[in-house]
Parts: sequence; structure tokens; C-alpha cells
Amino acid sequence: MNNLDPWIARNDLETDGIPIIPAATMILLDDRPDLQVLMLLRNDASGFVASHTIFPGGAIEQDDRSSTWDSLISGLTNKEADEQLRTEEARSYWIAAIRETIEEVGVVVGSHEDELLEDRKSLENGTVNFSQIVAQRQLSLNLSGVKPISRWITPKGGPRRYDTYFFAAQSRSPITPRVDGKEAVEVFWITPSDALQKWEAGELTMISPTLATLQQLQTYRNTDEIFSALESKPLPENIRIIDESNALPLFPNDHNYKASYTWSALGWTWLPKKVQ
Repeated sequence: MNNLDPWIARNDLETDGIPIIPAATMILLDDRPDLQVLMLLRNDASGFVASHTIFPGGAIEQDDRSSTWDSLISGLTNKEADEQLRTEEARSYWIAAIRETIEEVGVVVGSHEDELLEDRKSLENGTVNFSQIVAQRQLSLNLSGVKPISRWITPKGGPRRYDTYFFAAQSRSPITPRVDGKEAVEVFWITPSDALQKWEAGELTMISPTLATLQQLQTYRNTDEIFSALESKPLPENIRIIDESNALPLFPNDHNYKASYTWSALGWTWLPKKVQ
């Protein structure tokens, strides 16, 4: 397996008997007026990254792949989604990222209709599909403002593995975020630099994908700069790791990026970390 191939198919990944589950994460941004990102704290009893500070996200569900979405989506065709991620059923990642953001923090992305939140409890409980909610309310999701930012694959050795695409979107909702109280127990807006400082002080626990994302974001002044950079369609860059829990991930412009004590992560980003 070529660890440096950002487009490697999930079925071609080396496994250790743990299935690799497709998943999506939402990087929700806002100028408040300084650039801030929405983060949540996971429950101590969570089955994955318990007690960690992360972004909203979760596994792809069957309904996210449903053809029902064909008439409920604008701003991105199936073909365009597949071409961007170079995989089949790519649109399901966009839909999952939006659905999980509603479920975990009560924020709607891709629609100004916050009445979708009235069905949040049913969505969380799995008593109704997301596509049914959108269709019954005669709404639609506009995916044009939701941009893929990176891909991260959980390495071997843990109890769960995910193939996760991270997406960035600007918050358009006036609704105050609220956690679901199950997987997430706290939600807050924070500047990327403040989040990294709290991690360095031991106040927050985070994994490499989260740290790398914050490192990228802190080099931009506002959302316009970030989405302009993504619109330029930069080539994916591989992230390297020194220590999974005690050192920040490395980007190609970092001086020790190719040092012998680093290793290549199964992580690639489409958003350059700007040189300061």
C-alpha cells in the first residue's frame, strides 16, 4: 500500500481485522469577528475518542446514500462530488457531515430553515431518516458552501477505524449550538490558536486530525481567506507525525517535516498551512 496516495480506495487499505467505516466531519467556521471554529467535548463513555475535544461528525448511514436525495440537493451533482473525492457515493459524505452537525450540536448547514431542528430528537433516535425530514418539510440542502478540506484514516491498532473526510462550512444559523447530551457534553466557539494553546497547557485532549486542522486554520485571518484557498483547488499534502499525543503534526513547509523520527500519517489536506 502506498501511504502517500491521498486517493487510495478504502478497499485497498491494509487492515487488521477491524472494518474501516466511511465517516464525515464538519469544520464549522465563523468570523465572530475573529475567525473561530465550533468544537465539542466527547462524553467520557464514548466508544471513540472519549473525553476528547473534536469537531462534529460520525459514520455514514444508509440513508445518506439514498437516491431520495437526488431531488433534495442543489449546488453539487453526484458526478461533481465523485470527482472531488475520487470515490463512488461521495455525496453521502456531504450529507452525513450536515446530518451529524444537526444531531450533535443543533446547527443547520446547507439550509436557512432552522425548523429542521424541530426533528432533531427523532433524527438522533433514528426513528426517522434525514431525507424523510427534509422531504416532508419540502426543503432542500445546498451543498455549494460545504467544501472538502482533508481526509483522515484511522491507523491500525485501535478498536475502531474510520475513513473520514473533513468538510469546512461557514455558520449561517443564528441558533446557539446545543449538545445532544449523549456523545457530546459541551460545545463552544474558539479561535484555532486558543484551542492549540489549551491543548499545549493540557486543558484539552485532541488527536492528530484535530490538531492538524487547527494548525491550518490559525494561519488564516477569516473565512473568506479559507474558502478562497480551497477554491484554488490546491494539491493534497500528506501530514507527518512525530508523536500522536505530545507533538503537533507536521506540514511540508515545516523544517523537520522529513526528519527520520517522523512518520507518514494516513492524513492528507487540501487546505495549505500558510507560511507565517
